[in-house]
Amino acid sequence: MTGALGILGGTFDPVHRGHLALALAARDALGLTKVALLPSSVPPHKPDRRIAPAYERLEMLFLAVEGRPGLTVATDELRRGGMCFTIDTLRSLRSAGIAPVFLVGGDALAEIETWREYAALLAEFDLAVVERRPVAGVETEAPWPGSVRARLTPLPFSDGAPHLGAGGRIVRLAVELPAVSSRQVRARLAAGANVDELVPDRVARYIQLRRLYRQEAAR
Repeated sequence: MTGALGILGGTFDPVHRGHLALALAARDALGLTKVALLPSSVPPHKPDRRIAPAYERLEMLFLAVEGRPGLTVATDELRRGGMCFTIDTLRSLRSAGIAPVFLVGGDALAEIETWREYAALLAEFDLAVVERRPVAGVETEAPWPGSVRARLTPLPFSDGAPHLGAGGRIVRLAVELPAVSSRQVRARLAAGANVDELVPDRVARYIQLRRLYRQEAAR
């Protein structure tokens, strides 16, 4: 076990089973005590995209993690409001005595050099890139930039290496994830279709009760 905290950021509009599967897989693979799902206030890369109100997304997250040991919700960016950047959030967590490990998908990692202070982000924090398990005959090599490849570090760490969360490394996790996205959930709800297999049961009931995403075109 480690004293690090896994951080899974996102809009969570809405949270779905894939988010939970990713967080749980990372928890187990990295030996983390907790993984925090961190909802954004305004997505930096999609500032003009209309999203559900923060309180709705937050309530769905609390419902989603209920009864799932090791999963929690972090409200740091919602409390700050406005556009928040990953580097600032991770630094704020570190200043509070937390050793964050940022969980990121392979596609997002390929675009890391478009992020705010990306070089400092890679130097100061440990990242865990979550990839789908390889399929025979299917090319899975991600087009990651050299700044990423230079920091790839195999697990387990060598004897005497700094603890997880110390920073400066990128580890790869190959996991089985459900084929689901928030966009897919919204599209099905906008069409009046059932989403019970895509989102946690409590979240499905909340969406139905609040009639979320049904009166708008898929975003």
